[in-house]
Amino acid sequence: MHTARAPFNTAKADIVIRSSDNVYFRVFRCLLALASPFFDAMFDLPRPLTEIPDYETYDGLEVIPMTEGSRTIDMMLRFCYPVPSVGSPRLDNLTDIENLLEAAIKYSMDGIEKKASEALISRHLLEKEPLRVFAIAYRYRLEREARIAARYTLHKSPFPLDSPELRYIPPQDRLKLAEYRKKSSAAIRYLTTSLEWIKRSETHQFYEWWTSCCQCRSKCDVRYLLHSTYAREWWAEYMEESTTALQERPCGQVVSEPLTKALERANECPACRRRAYTQMMEFTTRFADEIEKTITEVSGCFHPS
Repeated sequence: MHTARAPFNTAKADIVIRSSDNVYFRVFRCLLALASPFFDAMFDLPRPLTEIPDYETYDGLEVIPMTEGSRTIDMMLRFCYPVPSVGSPRLDNLTDIENLLEAAIKYSMDGIEKKASEALISRHLLEKEPLRVFAIAYRYRLEREARIAARYTLHKSPFPLDSPELRYIPPQDRLKLAEYRKKSSAAIRYLTTSLEWIKRSETHQFYEWWTSCCQCRSKCDVRYLLHSTYAREWWAEYMEESTTALQERPCGQVVSEPLTKALERANECPACRRRAYTQMMEFTTRFADEIEKTITEVSGCFHPS
């Protein structure tokens, strides 16, 4: 049992909060009431202290026992207090964010819930642990955040439906995320089997792999036929490798991964090497954008059944 660190140890406090790990926070009723309708209603209730079960005092102040740990309560209180006096807490790990989100919802602290929801979809967390971000958002019915996280799960390899991150999500709802991946893969498949989207580009007619007169071998594959000309083999191999990678991870960033190998192949040809780098950089950017645009149009249901 000990008192919390400053500023939650002030002698001017008028009430004390006790965490589940027995840390005592000396705080002000008015700040809690302003941040939370739950506490506002609690403080307004007339209640003889002698009738409160397990009534406790600390340095003569009433103690409110809470089920949250001291770390979560510390973060929650820092969002209730004026920022210059306490400093804004860092929300950079999912455990803290989930605990704070749960407390904010429990005590009807809408402002803190919004802060936690925004932190949940921080780019570094989405890139590192998209499945866990999705599970947290889904569990707390944050549909927008769940949709964003679902998109980022496509950047990773397929996940098993019994993944520990999904333990709080019913089996029938886990299938929604798997179905979203399946629909996304199907939606972008045409981009690798048809060149119609390339024809919409103003620069496609100048791509070196269809127009250069050189000794490079062409790939006799109707998928890569344009201007009555088959694409150069090095570019066709790039597309095939991209196709394979997209089956595993249907997202735009994947198509940059086979790029180095393709440019090495193109560099072997004096004619192709002239503009291969510039044109392939432009092409992969366009390819990735087209993939992301297509996936944006894929629908998914990301609220609990």
